[in-house]
Formats: sequence, structure tokens, C-alpha cells
Amino acid sequence: WMTDYEQYDDYENPDSWESNYGTPDRNIAISNVPCGGCGALLHCQDSAIPGYLPSELFKNLKNDDDLKNTICQRCHFMKNYNVTLEVKVPPEVYPEILSQIQLKKRKAAVILMIDLTDFPCSIWPDLPSIIGKYTPIFVVGNKVDLLPKDCPRFIENVKTSLIHALSQSGIREFNVKHVELISAQTGYGVERLINKLHRIWQYKGDVYMIGCTNVGKSTLFNALLQSDYCKVQAVDLIQRATTSPWPGTTLNLLKFPILNPVRWRLAMRAQRRANTMSEEHAQLQFRKRQLTAERNIAFATLQERIGITFPLKSTLTGAALTKYERRLETGRKFGIDENDEDFRYGKWCYDTPGVINPAQILHLLTTEELLLTLSTKIISPRSFIFKPGQTLFLAGLGQLDLLTGPEYIRITVFASASLPITICQTKDADYIYNELLQTDALAVPINDPERLKIWPRFEYEEFSVQGISKDESTCDILLSNAGWISITPDENENVTIRAGTPQGRGIYQRIPALLSKSISHRGARIKSSAAYRVGRQVYTKG
Repeated sequence: WMTDYEQYDDYENPDSWESNYGTPDRNIAISNVPCGGCGALLHCQDSAIPGYLPSELFKNLKNDDDLKNTICQRCHFMKNYNVTLEVKVPPEVYPEILSQIQLKKRKAAVILMIDLTDFPCSIWPDLPSIIGKYTPIFVVGNKVDLLPKDCPRFIENVKTSLIHALSQSGIREFNVKHVELISAQTGYGVERLINKLHRIWQYKGDVYMIGCTNVGKSTLFNALLQSDYCKVQAVDLIQRATTSPWPGTTLNLLKFPILNPVRWRLAMRAQRRANTMSEEHAQLQFRKRQLTAERNIAFATLQERIGITFPLKSTLTGAALTKYERRLETGRKFGIDENDEDFRYGKWCYDTPGVINPAQILHLLTTEELLLTLSTKIISPRSFIFKPGQTLFLAGLGQLDLLTGPEYIRITVFASASLPITICQTKDADYIYNELLQTDALAVPINDPERLKIWPRFEYEEFSVQGISKDESTCDILLSNAGWISITPDENENVTIRAGTPQGRGIYQRIPALLSKSISHRGARIKSSAAYRVGRQVYTKG
């Protein structure tokens, strides 16, 4: 599809799948030019944020005049293929839209995607009542690559915390067929997810990918398109998928045919994975050595390769292949023909509309603010001494007050490194916050008089916490999409805290803490400061 743009140079990475799908590049600055279709500022930093163009296109737009004549990826697909990418619908209509899954009266399973950096904000409450209480759910905790490993049981602890949050959100254990932690961006865990889909769900029915805004649904959809889960092993996205109108809407959404996991295919897939295991292990050991040698937390990022076992010939042969290739060459129509005999009776994987959960603050932020707020690299924990009568501001997005407690406790902030932290006396907090809003010190929201006129006021909730150990955090206080703060009183110490966010959105107490051992990896305290130095950011022995 990128060849539709005259700026695209398809000779740069001719053998790479990225040359057909496109990749983001966080290092290229956002432009000041709005998309000619939707009005969002054009950029190549994050595919989930409005105004996105792949870096392969964006970097070839040399000046503002080039940009002014360009539309973003989402608008391009809408205009040229009548396909809607990264669809968002209002919260009030979301349950009705998802209810179509059970109204279709066909056996179906659901891949429920959850953002591990903001759950339970990215879990839609009481989901089984909408999609059907007996619908099988494969839970996918995405963005595990952004979490810093804190102990040998890191993966197990995150899974346990996620399952507990699911239960509190009304998703019962018998609905959940499997829980997998993945990174759709780095490929980590995606092959294991495919294995579970093949072995548990097999080829019993269609599969629907659902999730709130910014959970990485489109990234996983693209990852599955280039994997053994997709029946069509063509090169370009528009050659692998097709579109389908979503009932009750005017939206045309993507879907692709699922490969039937018969026994011989599973055996070939297992053999292919076994053949690459030694290479993957060697790469993992290399990254561990680099992490130790350079102390660069980027080498701790979880990542794996998504491979392909079956070439095109194994799914389309003879006349069917010729007919398929001819369609690709002669027509601009998006995708494959689902009425073709090769696909007519097959099973499909569907994208679905996303939604802003009322607990999220994403829709309150501009494109530039979103890019500052959402983490794209492994989070580096920041620890502090925190005393009664003190307030912490996380940029201009969250507030934490220590109302009562011992002489001091320790807290650890998990958030994008682009969000600054301010600690002050609670009695001065309102004044300081309002003063800093008029400067660039808070980073988000951006200091613009018109912007600040509509910036919502904070609303608050109070929580009680009892300490476990000075080396283990008791709980997290989630501040919606801004991040979370782990609370670490000493053993049996009791504290009262108050948390605030714009409109009181997404304030949760998460027990136990997601990364409860991170506090034990802090560095030495900085002299005459409440802050600790960055210590061992991730656990490296396991």
C-alpha cells in the first residue's frame, strides 16, 4: 500500500516485511503540519496516535509543502480502500456494537487485549454480559516489554495481577481459556499466543480482537497477518486481508482468513520453532551480556522473532493461485475475495472498533501530549522519600498526597521519562500547580492559554495502606494513562493517601503492587534531595 505514495522508496529494505507494513520511528520529531484529512499533526512516532505515517514515508517528506499535500495512513486507507483503521467509537454505543458478536449466532472466540501499563483502565467492565457469558476469551496483556523486570517471578506476578483485575471487572475464570503476556511491537510472546489459539481454539469458529484505545490491537493484528495464523502468505497487508462491514455501523473493518491448524501443519510449525531455538537463545544471552557491560536498560527489553512456516504454495495452489495473483495485479480493490472457494467456508480473524474507557484520559490530550505521555521504551522506575504533608505531581496529569503516616515512606513512580515529577508541601500544592501550568515545567498539558482554558480540574480519592516490608511495595496507585506510583511503608506502618487526576479518571488502588520488588533495586539517596539515584533498574539474575 505504501507504493501509493510517490515519496516511498521501495529499494531501501526490499527483503524486509517492514518495507511493506511500515515502521514507527520515535527519534523523528513530530511535524507542525496537520493531516489534510483529519487535522491531526503528521508524525511517524506511534501508529496508535492520530496523524501517523510510517517512517519510511514520513522521512522522505522534505519540507512543509510536501507535508501539506499528504494525508495520514488512516485517512489514506479510508479514502483509497474504504477501510477504517484504529476505529474509535463512543463509550455509550460500544456495548451495542460488541453485542453483535453473540447476535451473529456463530461459534466465536475473543482475543481481549489489555494494556499492561494502565490496567484496569483498559479493561471494559462486565464484558461477558455484552459478548455472551459463554464466549471463550483469550486474554492478551500487551506491552510487557515496557515493564522493568523486578524479580525472578516477574511474568507469573504480572499474570496473577492481571487475572485479579479481570475478576474485579466481571470476567469470570471459566470464560478465560488462556492468559498470555506479549509485546505486539517486539514480537515477544506472539508465537506462544498462536500456539495456544491453534491448540485450544483450533478451527472451531471465528476470532474477534477487542480492546480499548491504545492497547496495541492494530499492531497485534498486523503481527498475526505476517504469522502462521494467517492463511494467505502474501507480501502486502492489502493482499492478505479483506474488509467487512460491521453490523449497525457504516464502518468497514479489516479481517483475515485463519489457517486451519491441522496436525501436519502443527508438526511443521513445531519443527521450524525447534530449529530456531538455539539462535534465539544465543541472542538472549548476547543481550544479557550487553546489559551487564553497558548498563543500558534497552538491552533488557523482551523481544522475540515472529516466524513463518508455510509458504504461499501451501495454501493456494494451481488455478486458485493464478486467479488470486491476477486479482492482485489487475485491480485496486482491497484484499482477497472472501467468496472465493478457498475462503468461503473458512474461519476469520476480525478487527473490531476500539473505545475510550471512561477511566482513561487519552481523549483529553493533544497529539503532542500523547507522544509525551505514552511510554515507548522500557520504563525506568524513579524512587523518592515521601513525608506526611507532601504532594507529588506527575507532570500535570496526576497528584499524590500523603495525608497521614510515619516520619516517611518510600514511593516509586512508573511513567514515561518525558513526564517530570514535582514534590512540594501539600499546603502549597494548588498554588504551585496553577503557577506551573503557566510554564513549560509540567510538560503535559502544553502551556497554551487556549489549551489551559479547557483543561479539567482534578478530582480525588483517598486510600488506606498498611506496609509489608521496606523492600516490598504494598500497592500501586494508578493515575489513569499517566502511570502509577508504588507505595512502600515499612512493615505494619499505616498511611492514608489521596490521589487526583483530571475529572478523577482512572484512579485505582492495585493490590498487590504490580512490580513490588522494584523498590529494592533503588540506588543511593541523592544528598539533600528526596530522590534516589537510578540503581539496578531491572532484575538480571534470572
